[in-house]
Amino acid sequence: MAVRELSGSVGEGGVNAGDDVFTVQMLLNQVGPGAGGPNPPLQVDGLVGPKTNGAIRGFQQTRLGFQDGLVEPGQVTFTALKGFFTSPAEFPDEAVAGPGAVRAHRLVYRDVRLLGNRPAGDTVIEVNFDTPLQWFLDSAKDTAAHTADPVRLKIMAHGAPAFVQFCRENLAIANLPALGVLRDSFRAGVDLFSCSAAFIAAGGGDGNVFCSRMAQLLNTSVRASTATQFYTPGSAGSGLDFGQWEGTVLTYGPRGDVINVEHAPRF
Repeated sequence: MAVRELSGSVGEGGVNAGDDVFTVQMLLNQVGPGAGGPNPPLQVDGLVGPKTNGAIRGFQQTRLGFQDGLVEPGQVTFTALKGFFTSPAEFPDEAVAGPGAVRAHRLVYRDVRLLGNRPAGDTVIEVNFDTPLQWFLDSAKDTAAHTADPVRLKIMAHGAPAFVQFCRENLAIANLPALGVLRDSFRAGVDLFSCSAAFIAAGGGDGNVFCSRMAQLLNTSVRASTATQFYTPGSAGSGLDFGQWEGTVLTYGPRGDVINVEHAPRF
């Protein structure tokens, strides 16, 4: 994976588009404190404030010998930041498998309130408004325990910031601790195909906290978007299709930090 390019400047007096701020904050957090990175790490929230501006200046002063507080596309500060980027491991089923390569087992759960045809996957399970969340926990744990290949969980459901309409109880910050029983079950990561799950809503749900805590609880990478998602219902043969993600897609690592920022990638 490569670092997405900036569309405009970030920092003091910058354009500060949300997608670009996410990228700069994520990159700054990959710089160790001894190399000019922020300590403690920044909250990757897409918002520019004193801490982000200070982190930019601190990095510039330590690494470049100046501090104008601005990260601009194609300029020296952004180039230097990209040099610290450590790409997260590719999800196995997105890589071209060579001889002997291990392919992830795609475990797909779809809440049928998301209308469409049955999606494709290695194991596909459909739930509805009356399915207890505990049933999902039990079945997912059992599937992972009896699958030799690393499992990648894909949840397809309606969503909102810090909320996924899934099973009877849904998924929100308050009941995320229930996912702890699935810790280490999804070595190949988790995809939340839900609208705006990672978005931070003004006065509403904090998708950044939601996704970060989920990644920590499951001890794996969690990928979600800040934007509304569109999909086609598909046919009985092909299943519903999300096509290309919309908006900014954030990957949260097992420690809860943002380890990659993408814009509209193909899933």
